[in-house]
Amino acid sequence: MLVIAKMVKVSLDLEESLHKAIRKRAIDKGITMKAYIVELIEKGKSIEESEVMEGTKEE
Repeated sequence: MLVIAKMVKVSLDLEESLHKAIRKRAIDKGITMKAYIVELIEKGKSIEESEVMEGTKEE
């Protein structure tokens, strides 16, 4: 059985320099900005979860 995750639209206001950097990196990787931003968020979430499990996250 195929389960499709429910998606939620998010709008972000970014500084132009950050937008350009993200756009360039996405182009270099051959993926969309959306895909790259999701990748960054998932990576950050994974790092944060690892820190919490190791007890190294400072709050």
